[in-house]
Amino acid sequence: MKLQWIHDLSVGIEEIDSQHRELFDRINNLDSAMKQGSAKDEVVRLIEFLDAYVIIHFGAEERYMTDYGYAGYALHKTKHSWFKKEFSEIRTKLDVEGVTPDVIMRSNNLLITWFSNHIRTIDMMLGSFLKSKM
Repeated sequence: MKLQWIHDLSVGIEEIDSQHRELFDRINNLDSAMKQGSAKDEVVRLIEFLDAYVIIHFGAEERYMTDYGYAGYALHKTKHSWFKKEFSEIRTKLDVEGVTPDVIMRSNNLLITWFSNHIRTIDMMLGSFLKSKM
């Protein structure tokens, strides 16, 4: 499922939007690799990217939330913790079993679910709040 970045997905904070666009690119790279039968190498690159992404991106969002007194901080942080747990399970599976079809599919499904349920809803609420405060 190729994702297209459109203006409606912007939360209005360039740092966050830039990080979301990078995530889109990575999801699309995995999708393309899956279609070409070369997902094994791409999923390793994706997992390495996500190791840093969850620290940098979630840290940035959480910093904005605490700096501006966002009332939805606890819920948002809970969602980040959920993603980290799911990602950690995939990372462990990769480390133990190597690149398997299950690791590839779970990675892809996690990111598509995250895009659909988090960026389009939870992050948009944060963006609206931040735009009103900045």
